Amino acid sequence: MTHSHSASAGPLRVRSIPAGHAYVRHALGPAAERGDIVVLADPLLDPGEPTRWWPHPALEAADHPEALDGTDLVHVHFGFEHRSPRQIAEFVAAVRTRGVALVVTVHDLTNPHEPDPAKHLERTGILVRGADAVITLTAGSADEIRRRWGADSRVVPHPRLMPVGVTEPHRLGRLERAGRTGPPEQDEHPAEPPFPQPSGRRTVGVALGSLRAGVAAEGLLPRLADALPSDADLVVMVRSDALAGARAPGHTRHEAAHALDTLTELPHVEVRPHDLLTDDELCRALSGFDALVLPHRHGTHSGWLELCRDLGLPPVIPDVGYLIEQWGHPAVSYDPIEPTVDELRRGLAAALSTPPVPVRAAAAEDGAVAAAHAELYRTALAAVASRRAGSS
Repeated sequence: MTHSHSASAGPLRVRSIPAGHAYVRHALGPAAERGDIVVLADPLLDPGEPTRWWPHPALEAADHPEALDGTDLVHVHFGFEHRSPRQIAEFVAAVRTRGVALVVTVHDLTNPHEPDPAKHLERTGILVRGADAVITLTAGSADEIRRRWGADSRVVPHPRLMPVGVTEPHRLGRLERAGRTGPPEQDEHPAEPPFPQPSGRRTVGVALGSLRAGVAAEGLLPRLADALPSDADLVVMVRSDALAGARAPGHTRHEAAHALDTLTELPHVEVRPHDLLTDDELCRALSGFDALVLPHRHGTHSGWLELCRDLGLPPVIPDVGYLIEQWGHPAVSYDPIEPTVDELRRGLAAALSTPPVPVRAAAAEDGAVAAAHAELYRTALAAVASRRAGSS
């Protein structure tokens, strides 16, 4: 069965994989609000966990073609690492057989969460070569995509990660505590500090999450503690369940757990285990930091950088993928494989002395990103129409 879409058929029905991710909500939200597109909701996989979209059933369209019913265009973002290259090729063929357009956003050329990130490349290459339009986030990534697979991609910068209503009170609270507030009317309801801060001392943060494969710890944290300025404290956030599990002998992150437990013995260092945080709780915690060290061991782009931008929080960025280009402001990077105390010290000094991070023009950014997506969708639909005409 083939499928086609025309302007008279109503809004373009987009099956985004996934639909419920923060990136997708900001990238497509304005176009959906205008009625140009309808972003189909992710299937409900577990009533007990209604926000979970993975593993996404649409990726199984080769075996379950009904997953594409009512769809004009499929847009793949994340969540395909559980599928083999053969299964990804079958998915691309199933989308093409249905006459549905395929758009792919290359967020990661190396998957930051896999122990062997190179395995991600084969899957991504199949998607890129089979796509009717390709998006990526930086010019450097676009150049690499062209070198690897001969495919052109549209560079669309990453939108904000969280809504203004969530981040702005915490951003303003950070500025007030640093004595760098904006106009008085902006600061009528500053956020309360998320935790006590010693008078005259600054706080450097690191968020390790669930200690996934791409997160550095054992090689980074001891050197980071040694690189602290004399007037700064280090706070390391980590999921409680991940830390408890990693303490077991033989666990793949056992050395990371050992490094964290050793850190607690150092002055001016706090290891802060926590449960799963809401967006507001996460922003509240991060807003208590004067700089955030990103612990990425490998990757291509980073949502954490965008959250730093949302919160006005200066990052210390590893020399990974295209993170420096994504940030777009002067920054001193560090080697994520063998970081030295000296380079971490320089990175911290630069981040802690930087002017306030420029405020995002949230509505304008989201509008521009949505417009770029709408244009690429039209390009993808035209490619499908041309292919169909050529085969008739």
